[in-house]
Amino acid sequence: MIATGKKSIYWTEINMNLLQEIKESFLKTKPLQGLTIGMCLHVEPKTAVLCKTLKAGGANVIITGSPGTTKDDVAAAMDDEGIKVYGQRSDGREEHLQNIHSVLKHHPQILMDNGADLTREYIKYYNAEGLIGCTEETTTGANLLREDSKGKFPVPIIVINDSPLKQIVENEHGVGQTIVQGFMRTTNLIVPTKRFVVIGYGTCGRGVARYLRSLGAQVTVVDQNPIAGLEAALDGIRVARLEDTLAYGQVFITVTGRPNIIKKEHIDKMNDGAILANAGHFSWEIDLKYLESEADTIDRLSPDIEQFTMKDGRRVMLLTKGEMLNLAQEGGGGNPVETMDLGFALQASSVLYLVKQHAQMATGPQPVPHEVNIKVASNMLKQLSLPL
Repeated sequence: MIATGKKSIYWTEINMNLLQEIKESFLKTKPLQGLTIGMCLHVEPKTAVLCKTLKAGGANVIITGSPGTTKDDVAAAMDDEGIKVYGQRSDGREEHLQNIHSVLKHHPQILMDNGADLTREYIKYYNAEGLIGCTEETTTGANLLREDSKGKFPVPIIVINDSPLKQIVENEHGVGQTIVQGFMRTTNLIVPTKRFVVIGYGTCGRGVARYLRSLGAQVTVVDQNPIAGLEAALDGIRVARLEDTLAYGQVFITVTGRPNIIKKEHIDKMNDGAILANAGHFSWEIDLKYLESEADTIDRLSPDIEQFTMKDGRRVMLLTKGEMLNLAQEGGGGNPVETMDLGFALQASSVLYLVKQHAQMATGPQPVPHEVNIKVASNMLKQLSLPL
């Protein structure tokens, strides 16, 4: 298992040129020497490269993943290289919270989070003395930090998702491509002509809708924000209320970062064979409790496909237990390496900025500093540009 994980990490690392450049600088300067960094990011090869980069800078790195996304062979390989990993792929929500606290008991000075679980638990239960600052990767986490936990942070939190670079490269093109790949690999179904309903037209939903359309799918977008809806319409995509798509759609993909998007009243009106999938950070976008409680039978057709036969005989198919489709057991390797190279270059650069500038920064959630965005964008443009 360790050998397999190391090979996966190696292949990924040689294709993450931005992080390699940062790693070389970190090896020389050791700017993170003596710091403990606590992380909650998907434990997979690209994250392993980020962890190795931070370790090269002198940091002690402790990490756990999000439920259902950990690659066990990668975790074993990371642990073998001195990066402490808590958790495994089979962990549910309860085990995930235990893993979060296992990370926090190492008293990290910096938190790097994905969905705000780590940061919110820290604020609830731990003394913030010694904490320098945090980063947050996702839309979901940014929403939770700004809305549910407003004003409770004694340190700066750099929201990586606010970076226009992440929104363009990782969200639109990374998530868009891999959600479609995840659907195809998981189901082995055709995309052209199939009727997809994409719920949410933010940067991630926009990518999913556009990639589906480029492959010949019939795409309908649902978004409560009329500005997002207008953008989708101007992009040539049909826009409708969710209620008006239920008898039409064949595949429903949630991409909102919000809870309770597909509810009982929606599931009850879907056609036999409707497929439900989620691209958001948490499975809470789909009412899984209703599916489980109201189904006469639940059959696992593959590691990533469950069939819920409802009391009226209709079958509803759920992909990857409602967790992120692009990190499925069979269908997902996460976002493409190059897009995550940019996202994690933003992470590593933001950590360095926190170390140097935290005393002068405001507390609470805030965007990636402009100088970090400019530097990472310039470096990626150099990597992607070919000589004439």
